[in-house]
Amino acid sequence: MTMTDKIRTELLQIHEEACNLGKFAITMLQDSIDAFERADADLAQDVCERKIELKKRFIAVEEAMFRYLALYQPVARDMREIVASLRIIYNFERIGRMGYDIGDTIKILSQCCGLADPDKLIIVGRKVLAMIEDAMDAFTDREVSRIRNMRERDSEIDRLYCEVMRDLIKRMETDKDHVSILARYVIIDRYLERCGDQACNIAEMTTYMVTGERIEII
Repeated sequence: MTMTDKIRTELLQIHEEACNLGKFAITMLQDSIDAFERADADLAQDVCERKIELKKRFIAVEEAMFRYLALYQPVARDMREIVASLRIIYNFERIGRMGYDIGDTIKILSQCCGLADPDKLIIVGRKVLAMIEDAMDAFTDREVSRIRNMRERDSEIDRLYCEVMRDLIKRMETDKDHVSILARYVIIDRYLERCGDQACNIAEMTTYMVTGERIEII
């Protein structure tokens, strides 16, 4: 194997490890949304217990990328890929962390006040998850066609976020008995909106990685 082949093989391996991190993080978010929809405190606890493994996987991939940069000092396309991938794994880690945060909030809800009427938040969660999965697929396959409409989808999430927020605040004013539940719904609404931003960040960096074009979605 030539040095060029070795360098390329290691880059492909790092890409695979980054994709595996992304899948792990996205599963955390997906399971937290499922736990919220089903009022499943056990699943929420399971999500929370994955936090340490998420950090371990993130550090391992990050260190592999730093080592690649130090050993091979890549240029041109390879440099673009490793730099973009570094930024993308930070977004993956944040998605997993917000899955943890949602799971932790669900645990609190189940212990103190129960869950009730989360339908609108579930709609937001499913749409955000679809955005993240498409961004993940684009990164995995190095194919940007499926994320070209990400700006429009993000605008829809922003609209739904504000709509849900207004509804929750209005309900707080009239339904004093459920303020503790509704306040935590506000927190979950914010987490989901931020996850949508992470999807846009991944889409931006994937576009740069594949085409060299710098775009701004949010």
